Amino acid sequence: MVHQESALIPGPFANSRDLTPPLEPQIRPVAMLTYRSRACRPQSQLDLDRILTVAQERNRQESLTGLLIYDQGCFFQWLEGPREGLMRVWESIRRDPRHCEVEILHERSMPKRSFGSWNMRLVRRNRGGVDAILGMIDAPQDVLGPLCIGPAALVDDAWDRLFADVVLPQLRLAHPPSAAGAAMHSERPLPPLTGRRPAIWHAHRDAGTDIAHRLLAVDARDTTCYLDELIGQGAALEPLFHEVFEPAARCLGDWSNEDRVNELQLTAALGRLQVEVHRLSTLLCRESSALRPERNVLVAPQPGEPHGLNASMSSELFWRDGWDVCCEFPSSDGVLRQLVHDTWFDVLELSSSGALCRDSQLQAMRASVRAAHAASLNPALAVIVDGRSFYEQPLAYLEVGADGGCTTSIDAVPAAQRLIALLTAKIDAQHRSASVPTRPQAASRLQLLERQFRSTVF
Repeated sequence: MVHQESALIPGPFANSRDLTPPLEPQIRPVAMLTYRSRACRPQSQLDLDRILTVAQERNRQESLTGLLIYDQGCFFQWLEGPREGLMRVWESIRRDPRHCEVEILHERSMPKRSFGSWNMRLVRRNRGGVDAILGMIDAPQDVLGPLCIGPAALVDDAWDRLFADVVLPQLRLAHPPSAAGAAMHSERPLPPLTGRRPAIWHAHRDAGTDIAHRLLAVDARDTTCYLDELIGQGAALEPLFHEVFEPAARCLGDWSNEDRVNELQLTAALGRLQVEVHRLSTLLCRESSALRPERNVLVAPQPGEPHGLNASMSSELFWRDGWDVCCEFPSSDGVLRQLVHDTWFDVLELSSSGALCRDSQLQAMRASVRAAHAASLNPALAVIVDGRSFYEQPLAYLEVGADGGCTTSIDAVPAAQRLIALLTAKIDAQHRSASVPTRPQAASRLQLLERQFRSTVF
């Protein structure tokens, strides 16, 4: 079981636990292997922590170092060290059921390590500073994207950029600059091109624009046929949402701002896309995870928002993760207040338009979040917001008083998991000696933590 636990992600980055592996003789070359894969389900911070805590010790025992990247449900990992130990860990990785579409990118011998004493460090997309608090390395989306979902031929350039912009500064923080350290990047052998077709599906650059044109056509069957072609190429629901549906909505919004389409055409096109969400959810049918009744979420567009595409996508993703989902379309803040007052929800996921950034959106969202917090049966209701306003301004969720914000709908589930995990940890820390509280008891306790909880940055 320990072997399996270390399989997918063999080493955490924790400031106080980053142990130096035993060094092999300098004359002995090290083996290097890089791969990428797709997680079978979104990995929450709690999921990553559980895996990494056990696996770091395994890497230390095998004298392995390297880097792990997790972004948008994809893994990219660089492992280096003695060949025997590397092969043992790789066999675990290859058999691990928590990921699929495993693709080896490079495998070769190297004269020296690239990562010094790093057992393993974890890179995630920059999320406004929280990763620094948790001991992770931040990296911008445009650096991580080509590694996780780009064609294999682009990985070399993408990796060089990541190494220069993200990894080297971290190495310099850990070790003062030296002549050898300054030359580390230039001495690192360039990985050869594999010429291998990537196993992980990714949309072509103009897929969003293509489907936006089709959504405006008279015959809706053109959109359906186009999406069916993408599915035939291996597209799954999450990358379709992130790489096709959301870019198409933003494209339509840009055309609306340029007066190339009117409000009626925009709403009709987004409505067609929303219908496709439900059709594809059935076509790409996957059984929901075992229902966890302690996790329930209200998914809703911002009251009065005519565009419900993001709410439809988030609702589907929450259901697939096993949540008890209630999807509503409140017409006013009063209706929203009644919903959260009558039913206990752990999380409220509110979405603004995925196509447009209106000046009044943030102000209206602030009023909706305030109303939900004030009326909620759960005094520590966690509110997550998404939509184009938060795609353009990732930290705008702080302005509206929400507990978390998402730049894409596929981040909603991991954000909700993270909020609940942090809140649970706070309750456990403050009431470790008490018996497990009932929900009414927990409500009174949570109320005491509410102010502190609201200030947490995600």
